[in-house]
Amino acid sequence: MSEKRKADIYAARQTICSAISDWTQTEYKYGNSIPTLVNGSFSGELKHSLMTQNERIERIFRPVILTTPSTNKELKTLEKLVEHCEVSIKDIEHLTRGIRSKVGKIADNQAKFASSEMVMQEKIIAAIGTIQTAEIALRRICVASAEVISESQSESNNTRGRPKDKVAHTVAYEFSRLYFDITRELPTYADGESGPSGKVSPRLTELFEKLAIKADIRRPLTAAIKQIKSENDELT
Repeated sequence: MSEKRKADIYAARQTICSAISDWTQTEYKYGNSIPTLVNGSFSGELKHSLMTQNERIERIFRPVILTTPSTNKELKTLEKLVEHCEVSIKDIEHLTRGIRSKVGKIADNQAKFASSEMVMQEKIIAAIGTIQTAEIALRRICVASAEVISESQSESNNTRGRPKDKVAHTVAYEFSRLYFDITRELPTYADGESGPSGKVSPRLTELFEKLAIKADIRRPLTAAIKQIKSENDELT
């Protein structure tokens, strides 16, 4: 990925964080939990795990990253990364099985052990959770890297790459869906003589500019609104 594209992604991330700040009337920073609102009042946070903390933001611009051609050097680095991750995952699985076996034997004979040894058992169980978190992280790296490699290989066989309108629609949907999940309000498309207005349209326009998406926001945004409304209707 070129330095310019990296700068574009960083700028897009800042735009998204700024939009979240406006929607929630907070000083939101990347990496923080995302607040949610009900009738304009704080109601909680979007659910996430340690490994998915920034996922809702990253998935907005991920389609753009996947359409960015990767150099052969970058692809080889990713391939090696995947290989190392897969080896580490196997090692973790082997280690976890061994630890679970030991813990199982301790549990079968817990009456014979002193309280200090039971405390050690609890620490071991907690350590397994930490190890499994690392395994999840490695698996996510493998999946993301494999996706980039696959997309790049596909582009080498198809010079057109991923249709630009599909990228625009995906970015618009993910951004609009984030707004809906935060505010529980359906986004709207608003444009007038002075340009886009409202809580979503201006920010999406800015996001398209930052990501160099050469498309008008109207069709992608209206399609996103229709899809979100349909999804919400199915749940009610």
